[in-house]
Order: sequence, then C-alpha cells, then structure tokens
Amino acid sequence: MSQSVLLAIHTVVLGYWLGSDLVINSEYRFIVHRHDLPVAARQEMTDHLMKVDQHVRYALVLQAMLGTMLLAGLGLLPVSLGGIALVAGLAWLGLVEATHRTRKSALGLRLALLDRVVRYGLALALLALAFTQADWPVWLRLKLGLFAGVIGCGLLIRFQLIRHFSTWGEVLAEGSTPEREASLRATYRRATSILSGLWLQVFAIAALAVLRPF
Repeated sequence: MSQSVLLAIHTVVLGYWLGSDLVINSEYRFIVHRHDLPVAARQEMTDHLMKVDQHVRYALVLQAMLGTMLLAGLGLLPVSLGGIALVAGLAWLGLVEATHRTRKSALGLRLALLDRVVRYGLALALLALAFTQADWPVWLRLKLGLFAGVIGCGLLIRFQLIRHFSTWGEVLAEGSTPEREASLRATYRRATSILSGLWLQVFAIAALAVLRPF
C-alpha cells in the first residue's frame, strides 16, 4: 500500500475518532442528566452507548497500526515492522471486539486487563521513541509524545467509567436517589474534563502533521 493511501486513511480515521467521541459524550451526558426517565430506558441507552464506544477503541488501534506502517514506509523504522504492525493491529482489533462481547463475564474482565496492558506498552513505546530518536524531526517526536498522552487520557476515562458503572449498578439494584444521581453527574464531569484534554492533544497532533513547524 502506498504512503499516500496510508496517509489518507490515517487522516480519515482521525475524523472518525473525533466524531465518535463527540457522539459518545453527547449520549453519555443525556443518560446522566435525564434522571426523569425510567431506569430501564436509561439502561437500554447505556447498552447502546457501550456499542458506540467501540468506534473510539477501533480508531485508536487503527491510528497506532497506520502510524507504525507510515513510519516504516518512511524508513524511520525497520521495514519489517510495517508488516508486523498490520498483523498486530488486526489481532488487537480482535481483542477489542472480544473484550466488548464478553464484557459482562469474568473472561471479559481478563481481556480488558490485557487490553489495558497493551495500551500501557504502546504509550511507553511512543514515549521512548519521542525521547530517544534525536535524529527524527521535532514535530514528529512531539506527535508521538502527544499520542502517548491521548492513550493516557483514554485510560483515565476508562477508570472514570468504572466509577460510573459502580454507581449505576446501585441504581439498577436499588433505584435512583439524589445522591446517586449527583455521583453520576460528578463522574460525567470528570470524564468530560479528561476528554477535553484528549481532544486538545488530538488537535495538536493534527496541527503538527499539517504545519510541521520544526
């Protein structure tokens, strides 16, 4: 696959990522603030939210895969890593999908842990490249560091969602109370603040890719 085609797909995936994030945050806000709706209806929307959330996960994997292939094509990484990235990316997509489909089981929890370990490893690898490859353009090294930051923000959001579902489980089991609804809204605000940081980093990545200022 040519570099121009890879770059075009890489750009499209970035838009796909941001668009998905906007939809997810909007639906999340609706679920949290519409406490006047029946709990069953909010639960149905929550199940739909988790399905939509998959698109952000896919986008992250695709960006990592395509980015590695682009670097290999430019000769900044060994050419063999391009093929390895393709296979590893497809395997990671499979892990993401399996994690989603089994998320309500013990297996799903183990797969989710494995997925987080992969993300930690990728973030560390990106930071290592950003700090050690002194002959690479500064704008590219900054992109890699920012991408590691994006992954970190995504992981922090996941931890907020764990808090959300802990409280939401109480709502499902025992019903809504003002205290539980306040907790859900507070978790939403924390997650959204982290998401805002993620968006800023993604915009900075896009700007660096276009402007290449240094």
